[in-house]
Amino acid sequence: MSKKYYYHVVYSEGFVDYFGSNVSTDYFWHYTPNKLLNEEGTQVVTFELNDLPLTKKFITAYKNKIWATTYDYKIRGNQGAFEMISDVYRGLTKDWILESRVEMNNTINLLNNHPVAKELGYSFPEELKLNTEDLNDMRIPSLNRLHELFEVHMEHLGEYILENKMEKATHELLWNKLQSINLLVHYNEKLDQNLKSPTEIASAPPAYFTSLKFSCNHKTEWLLEPEDYEHFTAVRPIGGLQLDFGTVGKDMWHCANTNDIELVKDKMASPQWELNPWVQYDWNQCSHMEWEDGKKIYWDWCKQNNVSDYYDLSEPRFTPGRHQLGECISHNFTGPGDFVEQIINKTPKIKYFCITEEGRDHDHIL
Repeated sequence: MSKKYYYHVVYSEGFVDYFGSNVSTDYFWHYTPNKLLNEEGTQVVTFELNDLPLTKKFITAYKNKIWATTYDYKIRGNQGAFEMISDVYRGLTKDWILESRVEMNNTINLLNNHPVAKELGYSFPEELKLNTEDLNDMRIPSLNRLHELFEVHMEHLGEYILENKMEKATHELLWNKLQSINLLVHYNEKLDQNLKSPTEIASAPPAYFTSLKFSCNHKTEWLLEPEDYEHFTAVRPIGGLQLDFGTVGKDMWHCANTNDIELVKDKMASPQWELNPWVQYDWNQCSHMEWEDGKKIYWDWCKQNNVSDYYDLSEPRFTPGRHQLGECISHNFTGPGDFVEQIINKTPKIKYFCITEEGRDHDHIL
């Protein structure tokens, strides 16, 4: 019988940025699980990982990337070898949506006027700014275009920094502001995706989505193979843990949800192609019937918009869904509202994460 593996997320008191990425460079990744999982003032959420083939690859990729981080830090003296990044989307309220639009417009202003951003061409047309007063004016085409520009600029920044020198503070500022564009787009999209009309926002259901990832040596890249898409689905229990998308851009499912046919025609859709040992969870369940209904809407959209003229949707990489990694075993949350009440209201900040294998003391897999 194979060993069981567990993914732990440690929450503590602290600030959470809901309009940008939360980045931590804390030197915790080499500590023992006993230290990480038993710190005073924290709460730990634990998921048991399943034994699907891609989940096993996920665990191996995690090991390899942590080893690479340790080597970079200990041998090469790279003090910036590791960053933990969490992107968090809370529920919808009128005030939060309008506040996010103000933040979007301010971010556009900053990037359009920053000397290095201007030099590199990281501009966003003024007409793409969002309406900060009328909640009903969702401007979905503008959101689609903003996301497309985010993709282009972020990809360029990643390539540019590999071959050119840039002040660390400047790189961090540009990366963070571009990432804010991305998060703010997705948050505003939820107003259209989760509600029949913005007028229903007062009765919007609770929501709390987390994408938890870490950056390290790029030489540890893992590509997804055709067989890795076999178990992609959205079917999951309330406590489901999913493999994070881990790819800059929109996959075809996201294009359909935002009716972004222009991205498809420009052949800029981005199916998940890389295995990063990153996770996401939202405390929502999806039944088989809901998934089948969702897929019917998706395939109808693809047919109506002649997506097959641009892509071969029979390729495994276009399989809709996400890989399901496991299920929460530490708590029995009834949904995102219950998770917020029990965990976030007391300890909102993600402080640590780690994977352990079964054993008396949750021995570290490393």
